[in-house]
Amino acid sequence: MARFDVAIVGAGVLGACVAYWVSSACRASACVLEAGGAPAMHASSRNTGVVHSPFYLDPASRGEMAASMVASRPMWERMARRSGAPWREVGVLEVAVEDAQRGALERHARWGPQNGMAEGDVELLDGRAVAALEPNVRAAAALRCRTEAATDFARLTRAVLAEAEAAGATVALGHDVTAVSHAGGARALTARGAARIEAGLVINCAGARSLQVARMLGHAAGHTALHFRGEYWRAAGEHAGMVGTSVYSVPRYPEYPFLDPHWIVRADGRAEIGPNAVPVAAPEAYSGTGGARAVASKLRDVASGGAARLLRDPAFLRMAVGEWRSSLSRSAMVSRIRAFVPGARARMFTQRGMAGIRTPIVTPAGKMAPETMVEVSEGACSVLNYNSPGATGAPAWAARLVRRLCEGGHLAPAGGAGRGEWSMAEALGQG
Repeated sequence: MARFDVAIVGAGVLGACVAYWVSSACRASACVLEAGGAPAMHASSRNTGVVHSPFYLDPASRGEMAASMVASRPMWERMARRSGAPWREVGVLEVAVEDAQRGALERHARWGPQNGMAEGDVELLDGRAVAALEPNVRAAAALRCRTEAATDFARLTRAVLAEAEAAGATVALGHDVTAVSHAGGARALTARGAARIEAGLVINCAGARSLQVARMLGHAAGHTALHFRGEYWRAAGEHAGMVGTSVYSVPRYPEYPFLDPHWIVRADGRAEIGPNAVPVAAPEAYSGTGGARAVASKLRDVASGGAARLLRDPAFLRMAVGEWRSSLSRSAMVSRIRAFVPGARARMFTQRGMAGIRTPIVTPAGKMAPETMVEVSEGACSVLNYNSPGATGAPAWAARLVRRLCEGGHLAPAGGAGRGEWSMAEALGQG
């Protein structure tokens, strides 16, 4: 049996960043347990690679994530330069396809500076200015943000894990945690195909499986996890250059944590359109529904929790039907893009792009949790609902989590500046 002060479940971008701070800024031995055969196999690699700017986050309710995004951007850029990961300054246009959406743009233009962005980072454009900047884009108005970048979060995750290992952390791949029990003053973790591991503190960063692990830790009673697959289509050949800036539209369903399909420019210059938000039964259902057994299990889970109320919401059901339609039909996806790129045609998108899974948490009241949830108890901490823009804010958000655990007596800070490429002071906005 192996013993550590801290066991971190999940080697995605958040687990890697938590491991970095525990190993470099705390007096603790740390082990990262990853179910897969490699780090960053799921949401941390199956994403657009966008380093977001927080102009679209309400500072009153999402201020912590917004501050984490602002602090993390230069940290990610420096890590990309050091590790050889790509870094491409792309910029983004958030477009209002009709006059009624201008109010959302004006609100986001105010939120950007309130969230710590520089005054010149965002600007409002009228339709003529949009067409001058991107001739193939049509909009009533747009918010232009210059500071959005594109990178490869899988490569960055591996680089952060390497830093954590250099600071003394152990990374154990192929360790799928199936049970957690009390063992004296510690927690004992049973992992499929591996020896039992004991830890004084378990930090659950398991992403799409975080609710499953949280239940093992006695957390998140009454909550339900839903899984939505986001799919993309890739622009073929010369059509990739049709629009040189990433373009988002104002969401039709702001009460749900999804974006309408958009035009995305990746770090390697490829262009993709998407995503939709297709309900699936399993966190790794990158095609199909996840299988009959997973569907039956998820239906039982939903029926016994607050998500059953959500499924009676007519707006949610309309959204789900529309998302399935865009999954089955390339033309349906392209028709949504044509609202702001009218020259787009289905024949320009001949290959499916990346597909990823987003897993929002539904509360016992039947509402999708609007922000990340953290539950801490003796010897255990669970992070749930850590979705986009979580990858962007992960370095600084993880630093805040580790500081909170130190202040609560769950971890002991090492003192001094710590070790590694990043410093706690810059992550917390103190230097």
